Amino acid sequence: MIALTGDTRSSRIVKELCRYGIGRMFIKKTFRPYEGEKWGFDNGAYGDYLAGKEFDIHRYWEALSKALRMAEKYHPPYMAVLPDIVGGGLRSLELSITAFELKLKWIRFPWYLAVQDGMENYIKDIELILKAYPDIVGIFLGGTDEFKKTAPLWSSLAHRNGKKFHYARAGSIRKIREAIRAGADSLDSALPLWTNQKLERFLKTLNPLRELPLFSLT
Repeated sequence: MIALTGDTRSSRIVKELCRYGIGRMFIKKTFRPYEGEKWGFDNGAYGDYLAGKEFDIHRYWEALSKALRMAEKYHPPYMAVLPDIVGGGLRSLELSITAFELKLKWIRFPWYLAVQDGMENYIKDIELILKAYPDIVGIFLGGTDEFKKTAPLWSSLAHRNGKKFHYARAGSIRKIREAIRAGADSLDSALPLWTNQKLERFLKTLNPLRELPLFSLT
């Protein structure tokens, strides 16, 4: 399982991320991926949501340009998220597919379709989309805490169509465990960035059978 965190550039934290094979999500701040890092291109939709704004497509195109430069200079991302609207249901799905058709299908990134509250009513439509667009390689679970409970549904949909499943914003140990139980191929969480203890607990949750050596971020 690939655990993707925030876009930190702290050398001491990156050293530990590298040590345990944890990648980062690029949102606004560019960074230099360490060798072999499985980094992701996030769409920034959650930040817009917290700010009380609609999805900022202009900011998205600017961020995508930076991500393309990172991919060219270093190596391509593990995943890239299509535009979406937090809690946007069908509107979010329409935005994702419109952006993909207009521009993103010409960019050879491993695209993930974000699913949001209300999309559980359009399972058949989403399955048709997954079958029609081979360049959409995975499902990205967004949405509210309540919607996160539908993770097994989306994991099953992704896997039976030969796609990957990513659990976004696993910001607690409970959510990390939910992602694992749902069969997530990857997840992202800012939890490991808070304290040494949270990083260690995060790693133990991902792999409780692994004996972790002592380490320090200082």
